[in-house]
Amino acid sequence: MNGGLPNKKNWTILVVDDEEEMRSLIADFLSDDEGYTVLTAQHGRDALDNVLGKHKVDLVLSDINMPVMRGFELLNEVRRLYPEIKRVLITAYNVEDYIEMASKYDIGNIFVKTTPFNFEELTTVLHSLLTEDVFGIERYFDAACPTQRISVKRGDMIDENVRKIVGFLPPAVVQRKLNLVLVEILTNAIFYGIRKEDPDKKELWNYDFELSDKEAIEVTAAHDDKKYAISIADNGGRLEKKEVLYWLHRQVARDASGMPLGLNDTHGRGFFIARRYIDRLIINIARGRKTEIVIINYTGEVYQGSKPLYINEL
Repeated sequence: MNGGLPNKKNWTILVVDDEEEMRSLIADFLSDDEGYTVLTAQHGRDALDNVLGKHKVDLVLSDINMPVMRGFELLNEVRRLYPEIKRVLITAYNVEDYIEMASKYDIGNIFVKTTPFNFEELTTVLHSLLTEDVFGIERYFDAACPTQRISVKRGDMIDENVRKIVGFLPPAVVQRKLNLVLVEILTNAIFYGIRKEDPDKKELWNYDFELSDKEAIEVTAAHDDKKYAISIADNGGRLEKKEVLYWLHRQVARDASGMPLGLNDTHGRGFFIARRYIDRLIINIARGRKTEIVIINYTGEVYQGSKPLYINEL
């Protein structure tokens, strides 16, 4: 992701982490390198008793596993007491283990501690949340990066359009399964986002149609020497954060026999497939107006660690 972002106003971020070294590392970066006003707390109780309510805070960035009060509990209290404050969790562990908790506490963003630490990504995530400027892939690239834009209108040309998108990228950087992921996302955008088709009756879908200019799915792809990104956006705005979390949880939770609860689901698997095969899956939602799915794959420096969760619902 790219740190080439617009000038920031004087936002205040509260960093909550019981590990002093990590707390200081993040706080110093956000303060010294990014120009934010940064406050810190050792755990959730410290944040509630000694910082929140005494200082104006725009965003709370909290570790998940802490003594006294865990991150989910803290951010639940933040939502209840200070609903205007943005909330982000941070962890070094497998995000899939926390999907159910994210759904319960309405958490859309879980940043992961990678090796090396991805400061550039943290900057982009926080800035997008604070400004509520989440749509578009230009925030992840410099202006001079190669970019392709296409409009997809026909249901019977999904595969052809996917080949066109993939063909724009340098062949050496294209990961396996990219075509599968793009077909899933593009199909969802057309048939659910715009045409409102029933996922349980796919055998009855009609593919011989052409969307209007207003209904067309907008696809944007860009790449640089570190990564490539593809955005697929529809103007339906039908997706909801709670719906995404529900379907993701269905794929990672197990029944009594050890099988995924959503093994036979006909809907929602596209998100799970994208999370499995893509480095970064970002879902941006403006209810009733727009839904955007962004996928990012790193081609240069590899960040070791779990995959984050990014669902932004305005």
